[in-house]
Amino acid sequence: MWPEVKNLFVSEEVKDHPYTREIIARLGIKPAIIPEGQKPAKPLAPWPEILSWGKKTLFLTHFKGRFFRPCPGTKSYLCCGYRIFHIGQGCPLDCTYCILQAYFNEPWLTFFVNVLEDGLKELEEAFVKREFSRIGTGEFTDSMALEPITSLNPKLVTFFAARDKAVLELKTKTVLIDDLAGLKHRRRTIIAWSLNAKSIARNEEKGAPSIDERLLAAKKVSSWGYPVAFHFDPLIRFPGWQDEYREVIEKLFAHVPCENIAWISLGSLRFMPQLKEIAYGRFKETAIFSDEFITGLDGKKRYFRPLRVELYRFLYQEIKKHAQEVCVYLCMESPEVWQEAFGFTPHAHGGLHKMLDKAAKRVCGF
Repeated sequence: MWPEVKNLFVSEEVKDHPYTREIIARLGIKPAIIPEGQKPAKPLAPWPEILSWGKKTLFLTHFKGRFFRPCPGTKSYLCCGYRIFHIGQGCPLDCTYCILQAYFNEPWLTFFVNVLEDGLKELEEAFVKREFSRIGTGEFTDSMALEPITSLNPKLVTFFAARDKAVLELKTKTVLIDDLAGLKHRRRTIIAWSLNAKSIARNEEKGAPSIDERLLAAKKVSSWGYPVAFHFDPLIRFPGWQDEYREVIEKLFAHVPCENIAWISLGSLRFMPQLKEIAYGRFKETAIFSDEFITGLDGKKRYFRPLRVELYRFLYQEIKKHAQEVCVYLCMESPEVWQEAFGFTPHAHGGLHKMLDKAAKRVCGF
């Protein structure tokens, strides 16, 4: 699976950067040079069409902000204390529910070519002060979708392998794992897959490999010694959802030994109100936004609380049938929902961040 890039833009300040030249050589596309401080021009078209154009457009530039920072989280809901390593933004996959369609006003894929010299320097400085961090690159992009172009992850895996104060989570829907083979990772990198019901993956996650392909990739990296994790997010209701999610959970544990799973997260469909209109403009056949939603404390649309609890309780119980010891957690939910769905709250375990730190240290061998 090679990301389809048809348009390549390069900021003038990085046009001679070695990493830029490396990426251009891989793509074999002549770039358009953008004056420093400016951005590519968008086509004159409605936003849904611009978004589709942006999926095949890559902008290489210099990032002047902080690479290493806290996950933004969601006000009024429990946050896991995750930290972001900001390598770029945008995703070439085309999921109908993707929040990035409404989150950014820049439609193209962005990659920061100064990530190695400046970004890794920030991490080094932070590790001197911090005791332990769970860090991921998949907050505003897919951690692996651009790997055939950037070949970044082997460098990150090698960097984290030499550290004892952090773990790196690479979160993806792809199966672009070949460049992870043979690396001396010291179990400091967790490879994580976003999973869903098979019909949701087939109909709502356009451009992504099937669930079976993702699980086979998870099996392979697990055999290479990497810890793995899984994220059922967003969980989506549809007729027969119980049977489909149960099937995926059964296949998950048939492919990967439970003792090698760091965590499994659950989160239900939630979206900014403007996303619904954008999604309908691009995916007229989708029906996932036509359910019973309320406006949450964060301003996002969510399923009614009893519907969310039903989803969470069902998947939690199915997971625990296979692995009592695996850490299962809710993404951006209230203590009340935790209590109803799981029968406990993170507070009983010292807080959600401590639950996940403990899970990471257990599986990664700290």
